[in-house]
Amino acid sequence: MLTQLSRRRWPQYFDRLAAALAGRAVALDAAGLGLPGEWVRLASLSYDAERGELALVFEGGVRFVRNPAEIHVHQDGELLQSMELVGAGGLRDFIVLRHPLPVVGASP
Repeated sequence: MLTQLSRRRWPQYFDRLAAALAGRAVALDAAGLGLPGEWVRLASLSYDAERGELALVFEGGVRFVRNPAEIHVHQDGELLQSMELVGAGGLRDFIVLRHPLPVVGASP
């Protein structure tokens, strides 16, 4: 089940995700973000509250999601399965992890 994250929690949530990514090989499929290939390796992830943008850094590039209206996560306990990013116009991008990512202390 997808759970909507409160906007005020986005910076903290993505800080915890970035810490969980450190030293891990994380492959994901990001439908709608124009990535080369189905499964790509995620190097880092961050949310800049001042700019209102989410940055996904991959081997060979970066994708920005500017001013998302909503962010939903599918998380089982502390295991992140996927995310849904909803743009201001209702456009939805989906990020699916090949293997769940343990994110300690980042409950939705």
